[in-house]
Amino acid sequence: MSSAADVFSVPIFLIILRETIEAGIIVSILLSFVKQLILGQAQERLPTTAAPEVTNAGEPPTTREGEQAQAPPRSPSSAGSHGPVAAPEEMALSDKQLYRKLVWQIWLGTMIGFGIAICIGAAFIAVFYTKLQDLWAKTEDVWEGSFALIAAGLIFAMGIAFLKLEGSSAKWRVHLSHAFSKGDKDKSGRGSKYALMILPLITVLREGIEAIVFVGGVSLSESAKAIPLAVVVGLLCGALVAYFIYRGSAVLAIRYFLVVSTCVLFLVGAGLFSRAVGFFQSFIFNQGVGADVEELGDSPGSYNVKDAVWHLSYGNPFNTQTGGGWSIFNAILGWNNTATLGAVLAYAFFWIAVAVILTYLKWKEGRTHLLGWKSKAYKKRQLRFKERAQAAAAETVSVRSDEKGSLESPTQA
Repeated sequence: MSSAADVFSVPIFLIILRETIEAGIIVSILLSFVKQLILGQAQERLPTTAAPEVTNAGEPPTTREGEQAQAPPRSPSSAGSHGPVAAPEEMALSDKQLYRKLVWQIWLGTMIGFGIAICIGAAFIAVFYTKLQDLWAKTEDVWEGSFALIAAGLIFAMGIAFLKLEGSSAKWRVHLSHAFSKGDKDKSGRGSKYALMILPLITVLREGIEAIVFVGGVSLSESAKAIPLAVVVGLLCGALVAYFIYRGSAVLAIRYFLVVSTCVLFLVGAGLFSRAVGFFQSFIFNQGVGADVEELGDSPGSYNVKDAVWHLSYGNPFNTQTGGGWSIFNAILGWNNTATLGAVLAYAFFWIAVAVILTYLKWKEGRTHLLGWKSKAYKKRQLRFKERAQAAAAETVSVRSDEKGSLESPTQA
């Protein structure tokens, strides 16, 4: 009689769940971003755009004074050069087409990353079983650190771009639409056309390789019957969590969605940057003491005591037996029970870089000044405010003088 452990492997389930959630967060945020940017703008335009009325006789509508509203004539040349004005239905249809193309780019990057991860992971596992050498283990920390560093850089850039979208959402929609319309003819549009494909590709590739290799290592001590069900359930549960994240972010207003999604992206990016430094330090430490030190678990000698800021005897995310939820915290927030000086500084420097960049952008856009140092945009902004205040004051004076004249005219008569 087989036990539950022979049918369902909890360590493999947790590994797949962790990697799926981490990749699903990025994909769900990108999908929500595209939906908010494209379809949200289309729904805002439709109620405010009204088609001109046509009378029974086919004449244009009349104005309030009884005069016919005449549209300026359009020459055939202008109509041919610019084309007819798009109706609201055509604009909505164009937005839906652009939305489908952008969603396809995101899913294409996800599928390509997943396919490459399967190929690379299968190659590593095949070499391990055929050559009896775990080549991945020799440079595992370098690979994981490199992928984490690249993903952290992409997430940092994407998060900054998200925060700049609120005031330029229409500009982004037109820019992405341009990229798809001219991407086949103009080489300058190719980068924008595939911009949303790069981040999910790198993320899924990194998480896929990590999951496949970890599962391959854990499966050596597990029953072969316990692997398939754990993998399938882990994928389904991770995808379900990502779907709830997508649905929750899709109903938010674009301003709140951008703020919430950017905070989540920065949390993931800071954790990845910290983990990347930790992986590189772990590789250097293992080269000095030998790779077998990892078999010591959490006991003394398993980590660099001189470089450790803290070490806890619990909460090890890499322990396949007791890691549990700590592995999910490691994937999303970069948690580790052993904190090195480099990893802690990397986490702090990531947030310092975020604060510096956001402060600089706010200063550059003219929305603040630093110790009296004002940007050109700030001076122009203040000048516009001054001109508007003067115009409003002049209009108020004019209205009051008109009211005063209207009150005095009956008396004079």
